[in-house]
Amino acid sequence: MKWVILASILCCLALAGIVSGADESMNETDDASAMEVIADEAYTTIFVQEGAGGSFVKDESGNYTLTITGVIPYTLYFSDRPARDAGIVEMDQFLEGFSFHPDNPPNALVAIREGEEESDMIVVELTAPQYDGTNDTLTYQAKVIADYEFESEWPEDLIPRADDAIPEEFGKVVIVIDDCPCLPYGTCDSKWRNSCWHVYICRPCGGCCGN
Repeated sequence: MKWVILASILCCLALAGIVSGADESMNETDDASAMEVIADEAYTTIFVQEGAGGSFVKDESGNYTLTITGVIPYTLYFSDRPARDAGIVEMDQFLEGFSFHPDNPPNALVAIREGEEESDMIVVELTAPQYDGTNDTLTYQAKVIADYEFESEWPEDLIPRADDAIPEEFGKVVIVIDDCPCLPYGTCDSKWRNSCWHVYICRPCGGCCGN
C-alpha cells in the first residue's frame, strides 16, 4: 500500500536523523535574501501526521469531527526541487505556524486502515485543529470534498483510492496535508498571497493565489 510505504519511509528518515541537516540549513538561511530566492522558485511542501486510530463523527451541518488517537507528537514535512527540504516539527509549533483558516483551508488525504487488509483514502478540507499532548489526541473539523485540487504532485498516486464511504471508527491513520495555503496579506487584488514553509511557519513568499 503506497500510503503505508510513504509513511514508513518518512518515519525512517526522521528516526535515522537524516532530517536534522535540513533543519540547520533552514535556520542558516533565515534572512531577506533567502526569502527572495524562495519567492522566485516555485516548489511545494507536504506535511505528514500519523496516529494509531481515530474516528469520524458527523455533525448537524454534514461535516465531521476527525479525531486521531495515539498521534505521533510531531509533523514531518518535505519538499521537492529546488528546496529539497525535509524535517520534523513539534505538533504544537506546526499547528501554530500553519494556516487552517476556514476561508481557504488546506486539502488533505486521510489514509486509514479498516481491518487487516483494507485501506481507504478520504479527501477533506481541514480546519480548527486541537492538539492534546497529554492524551496524544489530535482533532480537526473536516469537510469531505469531491472537487479537489492539490498543489503538490505527491498525493496523485493515492487519490484513486479515495472512497465515498466514511467509517465512524478506524485503525492506523496517516494524514497527508497539501502545501502551505494562501494567507491573508492584503497586497494583491485577490487579497491573498502564496505562502512557503520556512523555519517552521507558513510565510508570504510572493505571487497572488488564483482564488
